[in-house]
Amino acid sequence: MLFIGDDWAEDHHDVELVDGQGRILARRRLPEGLGGITRLHALVAEHAPEEWADLGKR
Repeated sequence: MLFIGDDWAEDHHDVELVDGQGRILARRRLPEGLGGITRLHALVAEHAPEEWADLGKR
């Protein structure tokens, strides 16, 4: 399980990734727009649970 919090401001997003036990895995300030969402996707992929990799094989 992965929780993603997003505090959105006009020109950036402060995001936090937390696991199922409540441990903070990452905190980042990401820019608004395509660059920020690309970085968010990479961050999620970096911290995704291993069982999620099996979902793409179905």
